[in-house]
Amino acid sequence: MLFYYIFLIFHIFSAMIWVGGMIFYVIVVMPVIRNPELKDQKLRLLQLTALQFRNISYYVFSVFIVSGIGLLYNKGYFYSNGTLLTTNIGYMFIAKIGLFIILFLSSLYHDFVTGPKTFIYLNTDPVQYERYRKTSAFYGRFNLIISLSITILGILASRGFSLF
Repeated sequence: MLFYYIFLIFHIFSAMIWVGGMIFYVIVVMPVIRNPELKDQKLRLLQLTALQFRNISYYVFSVFIVSGIGLLYNKGYFYSNGTLLTTNIGYMFIAKIGLFIILFLSSLYHDFVTGPKTFIYLNTDPVQYERYRKTSAFYGRFNLIISLSITILGILASRGFSLF
């Protein structure tokens, strides 16, 4: 039972860092860099904060994976011959894992394709810059929505409530 609580604490703290970081980015960082006084520094500030959050994100993803597997193991999902996964709560965990995979892949694309290309085309190709800026913004919002959905599913499943 001790390991269950350790995994749970790490899982919750990781969710707090991930979701809280994304919300902080949206409600604090983005409005600040839109301030006209920061016109000359705004893109550099955006780039540096994005790189810092990206570095933290993949540590957080690692903790999610390890703690999530540990939680499922401690709940008995690995040695139940799959019968627990066919319950309503099991479906919630499957949905949560599926959304996490989508989030992870979307984050990889956002962090290593659209985000960097936005800054590459900043001074060389305004059309491509705008295209990648919009795409990167879309994936950022998409990731926030998926993250909030995963969080809500986790809270509901932990309380024994199922949407299925």
